[in-house]
Amino acid sequence: MNKNLVYLVSEDWYFLSHRLSLAKEAMRVGYDVHVVCKDTGMLCKIKDYGFKCYELKSNRSNTSLLNLIKEILNIRSIIKNINPSIVHLVAFRSILLGLSSLILINNIKIIASITGLGSIFLSKNLKVKFFKFLIILFLFINFKRKNINIIVQNKDDYNFCLKTLNCKKYKIFIVRGSGVDINYFKYGEEPPSPPIVITFVGRLIKDKGVETLINAFHIVSKTNKNINLLIAGNIDSLNPSAINRKYINSELSKNKNISWLGEVSNIKALWEKSHIAILPSRREGLPKSLLEAAASGKAIIATDVPGCREIAINNVNAITVPIDNDIKLAKAIEYLSKNPQVRKEYGLKSRELVEEDMSEEIIINKTISIYENLYIKV
Repeated sequence: MNKNLVYLVSEDWYFLSHRLSLAKEAMRVGYDVHVVCKDTGMLCKIKDYGFKCYELKSNRSNTSLLNLIKEILNIRSIIKNINPSIVHLVAFRSILLGLSSLILINNIKIIASITGLGSIFLSKNLKVKFFKFLIILFLFINFKRKNINIIVQNKDDYNFCLKTLNCKKYKIFIVRGSGVDINYFKYGEEPPSPPIVITFVGRLIKDKGVETLINAFHIVSKTNKNINLLIAGNIDSLNPSAINRKYINSELSKNKNISWLGEVSNIKALWEKSHIAILPSRREGLPKSLLEAAASGKAIIATDVPGCREIAINNVNAITVPIDNDIKLAKAIEYLSKNPQVRKEYGLKSRELVEEDMSEEIIINKTISIYENLYIKV
C-alpha cells in the first residue's frame, strides 16, 4: 500500500506558514508528500523541500457555480492521478471543494481540518445566511461518510461538529492549532519603555477586528502619547471582509503612533520589541499569531471568541473583551500599558500555556499519529 499523502490548501503561503513543519515530519517518517495549492509565487519554495507540488487553478474571489465546478474537477483530476492513501483538507474552502471532488471515491482516507468557520458564519446578511444553511447541510451529509475524519482546533468547533453536524465522537480529533516552535520563539524580558508597544499580527480584514482595534487605539492615544501600535500583515483583497487600503492610509494619517508594517518576515524580532500582543478577532481556529506571542512571553489582549479563548485566558495571561467593543478594548489597552507587573505575570503564564500542549512538537506528533492510525485502516 502506498504512503502518498496529499495536502490540499488554498494558497502556497498558507502551507508554508501553517503546515510546512508537519509535512516535513510526515516525509521524514516515510510519507510521499504531495501539495496541491494555488501558486502565488511561493510554490517553488515548497518544491525546494522535496515535496511534489501541483498548481491549483483557483480564484477565491470568483464564487460562480461554473468556476467552482472547474476547481472541483481540477482537484479531482490531480488527486486521482496521485492515488493517495490520505488526503488532508486544510481550512474551510479546501474542505468544501475537496469533499466535492472526492464524492464516490471511498478508498481514500480524508481528514478535514477545520481551522475556523470563516466569514460566512459571522455574516448577518440574509443571502449569506442561506449559503451558511446550505454549507451546514453539505457538511452534515458528507461528514457521515465512513472515510472522513475531522480535526478541530478548539472546543467550540468540536461542539459544532458534535451537536450541529451530528458527527460521531470517534471521528473528531482536537489538535490545538498548528503549533509553535518553542525553541525558536523563546521567552524574553520586556524591551525598555516608554513607549509601550502593542502589536497586531494578522491579515487586514474586518473579521480580525482591525477597525475596532484602530478605533480603540485612537481613544487611548488621546491621553497616552507613550504608546505605539504596530500592525503587521497584508490586506487580503480576496476576502469578503477585506480592509480598504484607503481606510488604512486615512487612519494612519490621523495618528502618528500607528505604524502599518505590511508583511513581516521576522515575526520573532517583532515580538521581541513588543510589550503586548493584541487580536480583537470575531472568530478563530486557534490563532498562530497569539501562539507565537505567547511563546515569546507576551501578555495578550483578545476577544472572548472561539479560538482566541483557547490561548487568551482572562485574568490568567490575558484580558479578554467582547466582540467589536472599542470602548472595552481601549480600557484593556490602557490598563495593561500602565501595569508592568501584570504584564510580566501574564507573559510567564502565556509561555507556560504554550509549553503544556501547544508546542509544534506536540501538535505534529498528534497529527502524525492520526495519519498512522488511518493508514493502517486503508
